[in-house]
Amino acid sequence: MIKIMLVDDHAIVREGYVRLINSNEELEVVAQANSGQEAYELLKKIDLDIVITDFSMPGISGLRFIENALTRKPDLKIIMCSMHDSMHIINLAIKLGAKGFVSKSADPQNILDAILAVKENSVFLSDNLQSLRNDEPKNLDQLQLEKLTASEFETFKMLAKGLSIAEIAQEMNLSEKTINNYQTQIRIKLQLQTPAQLVHFALRNGIIMPTLPVEHSMI
Repeated sequence: MIKIMLVDDHAIVREGYVRLINSNEELEVVAQANSGQEAYELLKKIDLDIVITDFSMPGISGLRFIENALTRKPDLKIIMCSMHDSMHIINLAIKLGAKGFVSKSADPQNILDAILAVKENSVFLSDNLQSLRNDEPKNLDQLQLEKLTASEFETFKMLAKGLSIAEIAQEMNLSEKTINNYQTQIRIKLQLQTPAQLVHFALRNGIIMPTLPVEHSMI
């Protein structure tokens, strides 16, 4: 029996995964978490084979969870399943040690295929991402993004969403001095001068999603 933990801050999404995964008699969801921090605490208590985690969650992101989890359990197999499927996020997840990446817009069968693939030590990308990763040439933005560490990338994402240094420090459980240092490195590595440039860079690379103006949001 392959023991699996689901990490996603949307309970409805997790329940859908539970039904899908438990329909296979070789698989069993033995734990669920709604944040990376909760999942990391569960790792200390539960014997697991595979973790399926979202990218964007309250507190630490899926990327930082991958980093922390594999430091504690190097043999753990991790699959990221996210609506954020920019090439940089995919490449960084794999670089940090994830064995699979499934887009939430892909056929649900990809989740089952990913579990069985990573169990056999293969790297799995969902159908709609494999050709994208193989065929899409890297542009300057992607080359610059690859210079960011996981913590710098997480800081970059939250800065782009408009969080302050103090708020980011609280979210990541780090000092404001550390977050300021990350911000400096982000601006150097991405060659950004202003907050507006940072937001635009994040939007055009799918790191954050555009929001509707207030006057259109009720239509």
